Amino acid sequence: MSSNGLQYRLYWPRYISGYEKVKMTITTQTTMMETEPLTRRIVIFGAAGDLCKKKLIPALYELWKKELLPKDILIVGASRRDLPKEVWLEKLGKSYPEEFTTWMDFISCDLDCKESLMKLHDDSADTTYFLSVPPERYANAIINLKEAGFLDDPEHSRVVIEKPFGHDYKSAGRLQSVVERHLREKQVYRIDHYLGKDTVNNILASRFSNILLEPLWNRQYIDEVQIFATETISCEGRAQYYETAGAVRDMLQNHILQVLSLIAMEAPCRMNARELRREKTKVLAATRMSPTIILGQYDSYRSEEGVDPNSSTPTYFAGTLFVDNWRWQGVPFNVMTGKNLPYQCVEVVIKLKAPPLNLYEGETNDRIVMRLQPNPHLDIRMDIKSPGLNDDLELATLTYAYPEDRAVDGYEKLLYDALNGDQSHFVHADEVMESWRIVDDLLCEGDQCQIRTVPYVYRPGSWGPQHKVDQIANWDYPA
Repeated sequence: MSSNGLQYRLYWPRYISGYEKVKMTITTQTTMMETEPLTRRIVIFGAAGDLCKKKLIPALYELWKKELLPKDILIVGASRRDLPKEVWLEKLGKSYPEEFTTWMDFISCDLDCKESLMKLHDDSADTTYFLSVPPERYANAIINLKEAGFLDDPEHSRVVIEKPFGHDYKSAGRLQSVVERHLREKQVYRIDHYLGKDTVNNILASRFSNILLEPLWNRQYIDEVQIFATETISCEGRAQYYETAGAVRDMLQNHILQVLSLIAMEAPCRMNARELRREKTKVLAATRMSPTIILGQYDSYRSEEGVDPNSSTPTYFAGTLFVDNWRWQGVPFNVMTGKNLPYQCVEVVIKLKAPPLNLYEGETNDRIVMRLQPNPHLDIRMDIKSPGLNDDLELATLTYAYPEDRAVDGYEKLLYDALNGDQSHFVHADEVMESWRIVDDLLCEGDQCQIRTVPYVYRPGSWGPQHKVDQIANWDYPA
């Protein structure tokens, strides 16, 4: 705006999306533009299921309490089951206040039937469609929503898809081809709930807001990176699902590779969805699996209900990945995930190299440890001189404990972003395809596999098939 009050058209660089234009606040002597949530309606398919009950509605309720939802938002539960609204609310298992449930409704309709979907028709509302349904229904759901006319406007409609996106590289490619034919990429929000965790997003903040760490974050100073995602429990009644997924599909292809990409990515030129996802994709494109891998299965797995007596589904993975780029060439990323292990945590250990000349006896203890859960914290560990007459060393740890009472649930964060049209913490199609490429050899079955994919048996409560795991890395086992 000129000094005489004449308005000129604002120039927006190409990298700024339509949503970001709205999001920006422009203040002058006479004008102010403020952001508002885009979505006026969210439709949850599979509203009678556990995910809706345990995660989605509680997350939306928390957002409502914090006044972070539009005042007139409509939350629609949709399912093939014919339920009165009151019965659905009762099945949610929590007594929500009437001020909140007033904005909720339940509609019986079938995602697989275009005519049935017309019950959801509403010309006036910007809508987010959440597919809380089995992955094998995603393709038909997208086709039918499109043919019903619900996805025609890319500025006012979007689809949220739960992982897994595909079952392997080929199936992910087929699903992506359906998505590309019916949607624009900016309409697709692929959820990996790890990306909604405060502690996971703190990886970016710790790296890119502190010059203390940046000079060390490369192959010159880092000897090894370890990523743990370990559980002490067995399948806990989920064996039927786990039999189709296993450790590779359940954890490695998505959660762990997302954490790896955040650890290894270059700094984006801007903190927006396009640039963040571009840098993560570049890391995954440079990542390869080393032949040094171990697949395991705890010895009582085959006796669980829903499991094939001859099952070769791995419940454990330990292996080495390499990121073949300028920053990380030659640095091993050692990964361990599994069930029935001695300790439950998600943790990243950055092992720094020893000084060029070791003037003191003993092993170098320099570490940066990011504990993501439980009891999340950031440790910087170093050697200092022990008090006394001798020049002995001892370990000192600088710790920041992440305040869990201020943390938000991952789904709360991700739903808030989806309702506001922000894809920063959602997975791009290229990330999905690269992650399936990395693990595809691990999904091979039969005699033609290039690597051993038959799992070794390990004892529950151990760190895997120990006679093999020790050959991979000198692990800093969490405790």
